[in-house]
Amino acid sequence: MKRVGFVLLLLLGVGLYAGLAVAELTASQWLDRGSMGVGETAMVTLNLMYVGDNATQATVMPVIPYGLRTSGPGMYMVTLYPGQPEMVSYSVIAEQPGYYDVISSISYTEYGFMRELQMVSPLVVVSQSPEAPPAAPPGGPEDQPPVGPGPGIHNDTQPKHQMQHQM
Repeated sequence: MKRVGFVLLLLLGVGLYAGLAVAELTASQWLDRGSMGVGETAMVTLNLMYVGDNATQATVMPVIPYGLRTSGPGMYMVTLYPGQPEMVSYSVIAEQPGYYDVISSISYTEYGFMRELQMVSPLVVVSQSPEAPPAAPPGGPEDQPPVGPGPGIHNDTQPKHQMQHQM
């Protein structure tokens, strides 16, 4: 029993002394807009950063829900070099109104093990794009209907009451 504890302690010490192999992929995703109309396009951009000993291959796959579509390929391959950021962008086109989660699935290998991350961004699609307010009708002030006095405002046609102060 004493010998097993010593061997475990020895292995732990050797692992700490040699340094553990650590690799990490950090990712962020954003859309160029949070809402849009049917038929409009939004850009999805991912920023990937790999911290490891050697370069690795990563695959980015858009996971597009029904009601949206993408015009690009179904998969993007990118080589990630340690400490160098890499960007991947693709477009999403709205086909139906609704609330959607735009998901990007990122797969890569890390020391022989397959890893996967998923990035999610919300998107609202409305049936029509917001329109500008209607323009003023043509013509000048003479084409506009007359505006009467507002409440509490006396018109010149009404008699004015005057108060006299007596001393």
